[in-house]
Amino acid sequence: MAGVARSLRTARLTLRPPTPEDAPAIAASMGNYDVVRWLAAPPYPYDRADAERFIAETRAGSAPVWAIDDADGLCGLIGVDPDLGYWLDRRAWGRGYATEAGDAVIDAWFAGSGAHALRASHMQGNDRSRAALLRMGFRDDGPREIWSTPLSQMMPARELVMSRTDWAASRRYRLRTLRLRLRELRDGDVPALARIGGDARVAPMILGATSPWPEAAAHRWVQAWKYRGRPGFRAAICTRLGRLIGTIMVAPNDTAGEGTTAWFIDPDYWGRGLCTEAAGAFLPDVMDRFGLKTLVADHFADNPASGAVMRKLGFQQTGQGLGRSSARLEPAPVILYRLERATLKVSP
Repeated sequence: MAGVARSLRTARLTLRPPTPEDAPAIAASMGNYDVVRWLAAPPYPYDRADAERFIAETRAGSAPVWAIDDADGLCGLIGVDPDLGYWLDRRAWGRGYATEAGDAVIDAWFAGSGAHALRASHMQGNDRSRAALLRMGFRDDGPREIWSTPLSQMMPARELVMSRTDWAASRRYRLRTLRLRLRELRDGDVPALARIGGDARVAPMILGATSPWPEAAAHRWVQAWKYRGRPGFRAAICTRLGRLIGTIMVAPNDTAGEGTTAWFIDPDYWGRGLCTEAAGAFLPDVMDRFGLKTLVADHFADNPASGAVMRKLGFQQTGQGLGRSSARLEPAPVILYRLERATLKVSP
C-alpha cells in the first residue's frame, strides 16, 4: 500500500523491505520447527529456495512486509496481508521485539491507510504471540480455525482486532493540573528533551542521558517511551502554555501489580513544587488506570531534593543500594522508596 511507510525505526530495531540477500537468514530461522510450527503459510521443511520465492513474491506484491533487524542482523519478519502477522528468530524471543516492531507497524498502518480496523490471529497454545498481541492493544474477537501448512491440518485459533478508534485512544495521554499539562511524548519533543536531559545538573541524576545528550540518542529514548496505552511510557510535563519542562514515567515490574516511577524537570523550573504537582496527578492516574497497587522509586544520595518530593507524595524509604547513570563514571549510592496506593498523597 503506497501510503504505508516501508522503512521504520524503533528504539532497538530497524524495519525495512526484505531483499534477496536476506534469503539465507530467513531460511535458517524458518528451518527451526519451534518457529514455523505456529505459522499458517510456510512449508516445513523450509529451505533457501522457499525464502527466495517468498522474497520475490513480497517485492512484487502490494502488501507491506518488513524485515526486522536488531544489532546482530535480521531477526524476523512482520507484515500486513491483510492481517498483521510476524515471526521472530529463536534467538530473539523474550526480548520484547514482537511488541516493539508491532507497535511501529500498527502506527504506520493506521497512519498510511484508510483502514477502519486491523486484525490478527494466533493458534491455540501460542501464548507468547497472544501476550504480545494483547500488549499491542488488540482485543480478543473469538475463536476461528486456521489451515496450517507445516502441520497439514486445520488448527484452532483465536481472532483479535484493533479498531482505528482504539488505536488512536491508545496513543493519546492527557492530564491537567493547576499549572501543568501532561501529555504523550512526541518526536517534536526531542530537541527540548536533549537540552534538559543533557544538562550537567540533570544527566547525573537520571539513568539514560549523557551530558551533552545528542539528539539522535534522545530520539531513540523518545521512541522507547511513547505512550501505547499500557505501562512503560513517559508523559511530557508541560506548562499551561505548552512548553515542555520535563517528563515522568511508569514502567511495569516483574511483580504483578507493581511498577517503577521516575521523573526529571528543567533546572529553570526547580524550587516551584512542579515535580510534586505533576507526580501528584500522574501517579494516582496510572495506578488506577493500570491496576498498580505499589510503586517503587529511588534517587541518588546526592539528589536530596528528589527524596523530599517522594516523601511529600507518601513514599516510604525502604533501604539503600547502588545505581547507575550514563553520565556517571561509576555506580553511586541511591536511596530506595516504596509507595502503596492507599498512602499516596494526591494533588488537590
